[in-house]
Amino acid sequence: MNREEEIKAAIVVLPDEILFASPEESKASQAAAFHSHQLTEFVQTVDPELTRAEAISLTAVIIKDALGHFKEDPELVTQLKQIAEQLRGLRKS
Repeated sequence: MNREEEIKAAIVVLPDEILFASPEESKASQAAAFHSHQLTEFVQTVDPELTRAEAISLTAVIIKDALGHFKEDPELVTQLKQIAEQLRGLRKS
């Protein structure tokens, strides 16, 4: 990793460790956070009386439950594999 890449990368602090994220990981994390935020915004339209913290908690439950759906549905796993293959095809050589 050159100096410019190091500057663009992020430091991730977890309870038990500190990680160094590549620029690609940082960008991907930003995209995940953006879409999580969009889901939270939608959740609040479903029940406007939810506090922001409650809407974020419900978003976390939705994400957690989605994992169960992927594990139980072979069709979803197949779709996930196809998307993963497309993403790998976008890698820079």
